[in-house]
Amino acid sequence: MLRDLATMLEDLQGGMQTLAQQSAVRLTQAEMTLPVDVALVLKDGSCALLADAPRNAADAPWWQAQSRLTVSFDAVPTEWLP
Repeated sequence: MLRDLATMLEDLQGGMQTLAQQSAVRLTQAEMTLPVDVALVLKDGSCALLADAPRNAADAPWWQAQSRLTVSFDAVPTEWLP
């Protein structure tokens, strides 16, 4: 099921933070490239970009040319935050 791209990105970031906390590792930077299903749809009178990572290899085989999303997260020192 596709969902708002922003929601998918928040979930990816949350998953990385949880993994880092469970591993007792301080995560300062992470980058991943993954296949992604995307759709541009009309929603509430405007366009919305829906996306999600395929749930299994049958949905989007890794060896075929798929839409790919590269995401990079960097830690920001707290003194830079508003």
